[in-house]
Amino acid sequence: MNRLLSYYQKELNFLKQHGKIFASRYPKIARRLGIVEGETEDPHISRLIESFALLTSRIHQRLDDDMPELVNDLLAILAPQFIKPLPSICIVMVEPDPIHSGLTGKNTLATDTALFFRHSTPVPYQFQTVYPVTLLPIYLKDALLHYDRDALNWYLKLSFQVWSGATINNDTIRIYLNGPDNAVNTIYTFLCSEIKSLILNQEGKSSLLSPTDIKPVGFSKKESLLIKEPKISPVHNLLMDYFWFPQKFHFIDIQLPSDFCVKNNGLFEMKFIFHNNQLTESLGEITDLINSDFFRLHCTPAINLFPLRAEPFILEDSKAEYPVIPDTRHQSQLEVWSVQKVSVQRNINNSVQQFDIMPLLERHTDNSTDENPGLYWQSFRRENLMLKGLEKKQYIAFSEQPNREVSSAPEVVTINALCTNQYLPSKTQYFGNPDGDFDTDAPVASLKITALTHPTPPVEPASKNSVRWRFLSQLSLSHQLFNGDEGVKKLKEILTLYNFNNRSSNSHLVSLIQSLDYQPITARLISNDPHSLARGIDLIITFKHDAIKEPEYYMLCCLLDHLFALYAPVNSFTRLTTCIAHEDQTRRVWPIRAARISWL
Repeated sequence: MNRLLSYYQKELNFLKQHGKIFASRYPKIARRLGIVEGETEDPHISRLIESFALLTSRIHQRLDDDMPELVNDLLAILAPQFIKPLPSICIVMVEPDPIHSGLTGKNTLATDTALFFRHSTPVPYQFQTVYPVTLLPIYLKDALLHYDRDALNWYLKLSFQVWSGATINNDTIRIYLNGPDNAVNTIYTFLCSEIKSLILNQEGKSSLLSPTDIKPVGFSKKESLLIKEPKISPVHNLLMDYFWFPQKFHFIDIQLPSDFCVKNNGLFEMKFIFHNNQLTESLGEITDLINSDFFRLHCTPAINLFPLRAEPFILEDSKAEYPVIPDTRHQSQLEVWSVQKVSVQRNINNSVQQFDIMPLLERHTDNSTDENPGLYWQSFRRENLMLKGLEKKQYIAFSEQPNREVSSAPEVVTINALCTNQYLPSKTQYFGNPDGDFDTDAPVASLKITALTHPTPPVEPASKNSVRWRFLSQLSLSHQLFNGDEGVKKLKEILTLYNFNNRSSNSHLVSLIQSLDYQPITARLISNDPHSLARGIDLIITFKHDAIKEPEYYMLCCLLDHLFALYAPVNSFTRLTTCIAHEDQTRRVWPIRAARISWL
């Protein structure tokens, strides 16, 4: 109401000012209306002006309020990540039973495996796995971080044991780093960038592995948290994941050699010997935190996002829009995150036929075929003021083609949606059950699935007032990252744009970016192939000296390396060099990364 009063006063002042101008130009007509110097002594004329000011103020306010709605429609096409809530997410560990699971070799739980929380009623909270989980019949017996006073270097030793009656071959071991952020980022940095040598000991035989056998996880398109939303570009997916849930990157893959084979209670160990440099001073501060609980096997992020068929409804001419209701019995525990597929059922010649309805904003051609129902749908999220507070619901509306045939029989609409359990998983206190937190329908017996991190609260989309700013920022930053002296400024802006949670550590690290330089280069995309010569961009990012104290420095550099590769021109590549000012030993030249698109 205060906003309406402000609009009303503006409109009333506008009418008075222009009434004064009108009276000076047309004094005779103004006198007939009782207007002198923009004022009138006639109470009826005065009330008429005030009433008109009230009407126009409401129209003005409505137009201003509709601007974010227009922007929302545009963002739904260009960047839907800005208008949807980010669901609750956590890290889960899958532990197969050595006796009852029947696991004697590698087995894989596919991406999107459904996990049902045990202690939620009447509707179990449902999560889905983000990464595939490779189940291996091994234990991690021990982990030791130690300083060798004879060799004068630090090393990390991981000891494994194969289950009784089982075999492990040249598989990939995925490890999740489970601990405080400071320790995780330090160990991650050393495992991915500071390995002097990697020794594999198996049953009395030692072999030397390459540091390149260790791969970071989470940077590929198929490992995105919101892979079910294809409209979000890989660039924005990568940035959003990093600022939303950085724990998804706390994984590493270790590739075992091709001739590796250990059976039946056999032992093997990996010894990671680290370089000596200024960074090794930080290892002494985290020694007590490094044990077998710090390195976890069979883990994956799990997101509170799952498919569900919404309640069907009948199309009516008298309705302009319909609420999308996932389940009439449990509406308070379910929320529609997005509409995936819409179809309509019609009774034609005593036969029920189903037709898919296309989204209105994705209509590219005139699909005037027999299978086209003549309808297009559009969904939107609306806030309703209820007695218990502000309620947000998904609605759907339909547009008709001019030549659409209207059926005399009722038309039933069915909707396949992706749903969440809102804030409920993050508010429960039951996570951390020793017998496991989740059940699953996966085809492996006796699995104990435990949440290693508590589910995060959902991240609500930006308010209407900031939606316009995000929209303009999105348009201005999407294709202007490399822009000479403005490069650092634009890079910081795009990183700040995705800092949803306003984490001070992220903001501080971004602020330490000092300069961004680039130059064209020519190099081979494949080092041993002379025919793979291409032109690319050599980028050099320099951080301020304070970045050397930041454990997350390497992780941010890793993000930037993959981020710039996604911006690479067609048939080209990027090569990133990162360093800290006045610290030559921190200079790192990252691998050449080819563009996502190549000429056929």
